[in-house]
Amino acid sequence: MSVFYISICKSVWRDDAVDYSYQPSTGASGGLLTMWDCKEVTTISIDHVLVILGRFLKTNECFVLFNVYAPCDVSRKQVPWENISMKLSSFAGQNICVCGDFNAVRCVEERRSVGTVCRQPRMAHFNHFIDGNILFDLPLGGHSFTWYRVDGRSMSQLNSFLLSEDWCLTCPICVQSALSRGVSDHCPLQLSVDKENWGPKPFRTLRCWEKFLGYKNFVRDRWNSFNLEGWGGYVLKEKIQVN
Repeated sequence: MSVFYISICKSVWRDDAVDYSYQPSTGASGGLLTMWDCKEVTTISIDHVLVILGRFLKTNECFVLFNVYAPCDVSRKQVPWENISMKLSSFAGQNICVCGDFNAVRCVEERRSVGTVCRQPRMAHFNHFIDGNILFDLPLGGHSFTWYRVDGRSMSQLNSFLLSEDWCLTCPICVQSALSRGVSDHCPLQLSVDKENWGPKPFRTLRCWEKFLGYKNFVRDRWNSFNLEGWGGYVLKEKIQVN
């Protein structure tokens, strides 16, 4: 969209307590929109590259949000990495989230197509951007890919939330999920910060078993009966999977 109105923003958000920053598209691509709940977030300043400096009102935690739409043209792709890196350096030590459509993958497993080969230099540039700025790419839940060609023969993980170390320390329980795709060829991507939602449980048990006499002693004795050697994570994994 080359023109955007607050009325559209409110209809999408389904609430009047919303503010936004917008960058028009060039043709059918490149448009960016960032919206936020005015009851939850207050912004300090906004620039035209959709970098938002804000503060969560409930926790008083400040953050920096980069909304990215990287170009598909390989010759132009290095420019946004350099520009974003320069801006990131000025926000060192802050809670930073870089998100959007990066039009790039990190490894061959993040792309599946017919007759197309992943270019190693392109992946190397993207990985250098992430690693050089010490950003963390969370595991993707929900779906394996975030973009699907209409014919279903090509798919890639082009969208992501990249978090700084300070963000991860402030909000250690973050979950990145690709939601069901609608009319768009991209899946909506959701970053959940929920202390009560720390992901699937590693194993499940029926609480009614605890009522059986001697149950806790049986579990303890059975657990201690496994004689395994190695680092703690390996021993734990082996003990849990033993029937």
